[in-house]
Amino acid sequence: MKTPRYAIPVSDTQSALWGLVRPLPLCILAVAAFLIFYELGQRPLWQDEAETSRLAQTVLTDGVPRAFDGKNLISQEEAREYNPDDGHVWRWSPWIQIYMSAAGIACFGENAAGDRFFFALAGLLSVAATYLLVLRFFRNPAWAALSAGLLTLTVPFLLFCRQGRYYSMGTLLTLAAIYAFFSDWRHKNGPLLGMALSMGLLFHANYLLFLSFVPSALACAILLYHERLDIKRLALLMIATMAMVIPGLFMYRLGSQSGMFDIILVPENLMIYFADLIMFMIPLPVLAVLAWRWRRFFVFLERPTDPAERFVLFCALLTVMSLLLLALVPQRFHRYIVHLYPLCAILLAWAGMRLWRWSRPSGLVFLLLIALTNWLHLYPLERTKLINRPWQNDFRMLTSPNFPLKLYLTELFSGYPDVNANIIAFFKEHARPGDTILAEYGDLPLQFYTGLRVLGGLQGPPAPEEKPEWVLIRRSVRVNRDRLLFPARAFVHTLDLERDYERLELPWPDEDFGNRADPYYHAFIPMEPPRLPLTIYRKKAGG
Repeated sequence: MKTPRYAIPVSDTQSALWGLVRPLPLCILAVAAFLIFYELGQRPLWQDEAETSRLAQTVLTDGVPRAFDGKNLISQEEAREYNPDDGHVWRWSPWIQIYMSAAGIACFGENAAGDRFFFALAGLLSVAATYLLVLRFFRNPAWAALSAGLLTLTVPFLLFCRQGRYYSMGTLLTLAAIYAFFSDWRHKNGPLLGMALSMGLLFHANYLLFLSFVPSALACAILLYHERLDIKRLALLMIATMAMVIPGLFMYRLGSQSGMFDIILVPENLMIYFADLIMFMIPLPVLAVLAWRWRRFFVFLERPTDPAERFVLFCALLTVMSLLLLALVPQRFHRYIVHLYPLCAILLAWAGMRLWRWSRPSGLVFLLLIALTNWLHLYPLERTKLINRPWQNDFRMLTSPNFPLKLYLTELFSGYPDVNANIIAFFKEHARPGDTILAEYGDLPLQFYTGLRVLGGLQGPPAPEEKPEWVLIRRSVRVNRDRLLFPARAFVHTLDLERDYERLELPWPDEDFGNRADPYYHAFIPMEPPRLPLTIYRKKAGG
């Protein structure tokens, strides 16, 4: 039978796996393993990670995640995540990350490295899957290695792989779904089942990833690979996928969360997501050149004849459409687009190889700029005044024109005075068993590491009669979804701190989050004086 004009040349998966054990991909995986796993537990869990790990602790005792363990409440949404009438079962975010955390803690102990282990492993497997995806369907070891290599050197991706949250698992499941789609899913049940399983599990990893990725992938498939679609098999795929998804709609109470939609936020969300895209993922000049190159597709839907280029267009369209759908969600965070980093790495690797064929010096310079600097991402924005970057002179962060890998390695080898580490160390030394801490923020890391009773944070209002032995004041004033002061800060205002408490200023800076991975917030090098100190109030004897 004659090969269709737009067919992708395929080999078998076993051959692709054997290709992974060659020296170059093995070296890439070794570098990726080092960058992801080295000092994995160096910095303690921050607030969001600690939420997952605290729920994981309840899984290990009760079998299901619960928001109350008899002493402490686990909540960052003012008690929206559970119903006391059904035993505080967690019904807000999906459970895969919770069970991954529980498995890590069960295998390696109640520590940050144990909690993060299986998430880090999923990140490493994502690098391998990126290599396999390109090698399997395009038989181009150089492109495969370059894609995996660029992903390995992408610092924001590495940061998220070292977090005990769904980010790396969502990335791996996304790659698995794409891999299954380009397999012979129309005639073989294995790829069909693999695609349904990947997308169903993606929902249970994070339903926002599912709701943005699946419609985008379907639209891109219709536009670029409609000859690979079969209505009957597609219907079967949808049935199998929804069989996994529909129970989750009720389990996670998505209907109650839909009320947070706010159309007024959509334009701002779009701006922020596309700023993230060009600042950290695909530089604006690259997007502009590719948009011009593919102008006939955008005007006449004329698909590229080269299978590799058509797949790169698929990656670009899938990325952009996902951002458009995510803009409909009220909360916008960089973590919702981490699963798109491999697609961006594949695109940049292809662009670099095309440029190399045209001019080797130009291709080499482009690839070095992309792999080792963020200059191509940031300088064009500065010159064109498209984005005002107030952090551009902060050499500690990725938002400055620094060397990302240098910053990353500096943190790995030199460590970082993490704000949560300092708070935890203080209370481990000075608090007594049975003490209660009121923390304006960072309550969940304190619960995980100290075992003390910890109130406040984003849990909701403490009982009026509470008289905590310790009060942890944070410099940032936080408001809830209704733009009201969080109850923990409001409760502190009801206490007579001057009369009943002793003020302690600790010799450490009061940073906002600790080991948060978002590139807008993650600092790799400690700040220099002047800096606001951590402030803690200790209850006076008889107070």
